[in-house]
Amino acid sequence: MIRRNWLKTCGAATALWAVHSPSFAQQAAPTARPVHAPTPLAKLTIYIPGGAGGGWDQTGRALGAAIQSAGLAQQVVYENKGGKGGTLGLTDFVERFNRDPSALLIGGMVMLGAIAVNRPAVTLAQVGPIARLTNDFMVLVTPTGGRLADMNALKDAMRKNLSSVAFTGGSAGGVDHMLAGMIARQLRLDVSQLKYLPTSSGREAMALLEKGEAQVAISSYSEFQAGIDNKSLAPLAVSARKSLHGIPSLNELGVNTDLGNWRAVFGPGQISEPERNQLRHIVIAATQTPAWKQSLRTEKWTDALMHGEEFTKVLMIEQAMASAVAMMLKLKA
Repeated sequence: MIRRNWLKTCGAATALWAVHSPSFAQQAAPTARPVHAPTPLAKLTIYIPGGAGGGWDQTGRALGAAIQSAGLAQQVVYENKGGKGGTLGLTDFVERFNRDPSALLIGGMVMLGAIAVNRPAVTLAQVGPIARLTNDFMVLVTPTGGRLADMNALKDAMRKNLSSVAFTGGSAGGVDHMLAGMIARQLRLDVSQLKYLPTSSGREAMALLEKGEAQVAISSYSEFQAGIDNKSLAPLAVSARKSLHGIPSLNELGVNTDLGNWRAVFGPGQISEPERNQLRHIVIAATQTPAWKQSLRTEKWTDALMHGEEFTKVLMIEQAMASAVAMMLKLKA
């Protein structure tokens, strides 16, 4: 959900997003779980349309581990294919697995933004929503000891010459890109001058920081946590409403914007409804395991489980709103 201050900035079109989507709430109330006992699968493929070590990779492998810990799949196989905000992997998944009742695709808000910007031939309309899993917030980091010592220094540099500050993060049009654009818009700058270098994972973003090709990186806290802990990265702000993980929020630092990043799981589009329900029951059962709950704590994800018709409706609304935001921010691939 893009909250009230962002609505003031970008217009009433995003109000529908804010009203109908609880996905970006700082604490999301989980949907009631069904009691159906799923039948275990002999083999499950979890397709991750992002690079190794990224947020989708972390989510997919944590989900797979939880599914196995619950005895819901004898074997879990993972496939990674990054690029263009997950749209390359989405296309590959639809081509190869769209009739396979034992395959799952990881995705989320990043993919909606990439679809809005890239306009690929294959979209989420070709797959079936299974469940939203988590919500996360982004953190802005810079190399420790660099010229951007704090958020005030970043704001000053952006106001002086926006194009001189290179941001990096996930894919073009994704939540990291959106957040950079939202910050520029809040500072009343020409967003078309924003310099953004997309990557397929937090590791790639950190590499751009190390080489000096980017000055600010944006991604989920979990992807930067090691660098923050060992003090090679300095956190500037977090995209939650209030301070989180000991990092002040953008709102608290004078930039009236907050934005969250949900992650979800999808199934093949051409399987039967009973087969889709089977996958849904497996995923929901996995979210009740100690293994999954430990992953939530370790990765500092917010439990944001939503499934069924509720998730399908929210997904449709958010795709439309992602397109509106991409257009208003003039985001380009």
